[in-house]
Amino acid sequence: MRTNETSTNVKDNKYTSIRVKKNTKIDVNKFLNKTNRTEDCGKITFDALIGYFLENLTKEDIEKLQIRSITWAHEDKYIRNLWEKKKGKVSETKWKEMLHLGKLREFTMEHTRLS
Repeated sequence: MRTNETSTNVKDNKYTSIRVKKNTKIDVNKFLNKTNRTEDCGKITFDALIGYFLENLTKEDIEKLQIRSITWAHEDKYIRNLWEKKKGKVSETKWKEMLHLGKLREFTMEHTRLS
């Protein structure tokens, strides 16, 4: 008895999901659909797009992304550390007092990374 053995090429790619906002996914899909309209080359995938940007990110790009994600909670720690480097250590109580009385306004405006 003869059996025909067929082998299939199984890719070793293991895919997982990435959480992105709904609007981000819509924007990426629009971009890929627009980009992949041509028939003279291979299709660009979401994976290829992300991989390309990860390989080509510069230090400046990373810094810009980090700055965009700063909140006032982060900025408070940053400003306090900067204050303590320049003016000396302060207690938590003293820091809150200066903050609430507006004594840090000029210093904060001069050194903040937020606009």
